[in-house]
Amino acid sequence: MVFEIVEEVSILMNGFQKESKTRFNIDFSLYNKTDDERIYIINKERIHTLPIQENAFLKVVDELEALNYPIKIKTDYKGQFLEIEDHENWLLEWNQKAEKLLIDSSDFDKAREVKEYYYDLIKDQETFTKIKFKEPYWNLFFFNPPIDNVNLPDIGTILNWNIKAMGVIPCVGRTTILNPGARDMIISFDSYQRLSHNIIEILKSKIKREIKWDDQTVKLHTESHFDNVEKKVKKKSAYFQFLIKEEIKYTESVTIVMKK
Repeated sequence: MVFEIVEEVSILMNGFQKESKTRFNIDFSLYNKTDDERIYIINKERIHTLPIQENAFLKVVDELEALNYPIKIKTDYKGQFLEIEDHENWLLEWNQKAEKLLIDSSDFDKAREVKEYYYDLIKDQETFTKIKFKEPYWNLFFFNPPIDNVNLPDIGTILNWNIKAMGVIPCVGRTTILNPGARDMIISFDSYQRLSHNIIEILKSKIKREIKWDDQTVKLHTESHFDNVEKKVKKKSAYFQFLIKEEIKYTESVTIVMKK
């Protein structure tokens, strides 16, 4: 299966606006299958990115991240993510590819420093998995929330969303089916969540005027379009937003579409 992903981020702060848009394909191929588990190989093909990184550090990190693929992952039979498969061998192969990348670098010493920094982040499987789930498409792709029981209103689903350069906020929300009975079923998740303490502390250093921080919220809406006959996901989308009047506007959108 091949999916096209589009990620867009817009940040307006202190009168300055920054936007980025990334578009790429993900090839999701079945490698092995048992009654209970599936192993997939994921490949990533970047199509277009705006803007091009000008920062030398970020450019090297971007190149090292590209070496993450191909990567094997394990899910259960329902598609729920279980773990990155064979992380030890994956790390060995990544390191070999990274060493070759350094040879062609115009600033070998700086590239070596960045590479060692990145290696320390990914050498532990649990830490590496957390890093991958900070990526918007990865986070959305493996988000398969259960349908809420209307008779249990106190139970909600949590989707952790990473706000770039700020941190992760756990978004607690409700899951519903928008069109029950249809062949192309749409499963919706909505969260209206207060800003978490870690995000508030970061913003306090950037915003000087008085803000009623307890009143600040974030909004997250996701949709999964699922073919109920073929048992396949056709499309997923997410829209994340938080606003502080006259100070900051942060929006992020992700769209995943299965290509025919």
